[in-house]
Amino acid sequence: MTSFSSHPVKAVLGPTNTGKTHLAVERLTAHSSGMIGFPLRLLAREVYDRVVAVKGAAHVGLITGEERIMPPDARYLLGTMEALPVTRDVAFVGIDEAQLGADPERGHVFTDRLLRAAAARKR
Repeated sequence: MTSFSSHPVKAVLGPTNTGKTHLAVERLTAHSSGMIGFPLRLLAREVYDRVVAVKGAAHVGLITGEERIMPPDARYLLGTMEALPVTRDVAFVGIDEAQLGADPERGHVFTDRLLRAAAARKR
């Protein structure tokens, strides 16, 4: 039986504008690799710019339905949930606005990414 204690899943909950996304970016950049999925392209782009300022453009990728910036040595990925890869093995995975997992139209994507990311981290 596999132990999951070394790879915890944490939920950071709170009202709008309380720093949840900021905390996710801090956690992402504290790891050797990672990705965060967003519900909106503009939010993904905004956070991409912030992570580039910390880690450098050579190490950060952006993947959305409209835009793809993928340096060969990208260790950090930001993008829309639908566009992020499901097979990438990374040290950190963040899902912004995870409550969208309950959305009848897009919820399956958020749930799928969470489960696949958690499974990839268990390998």
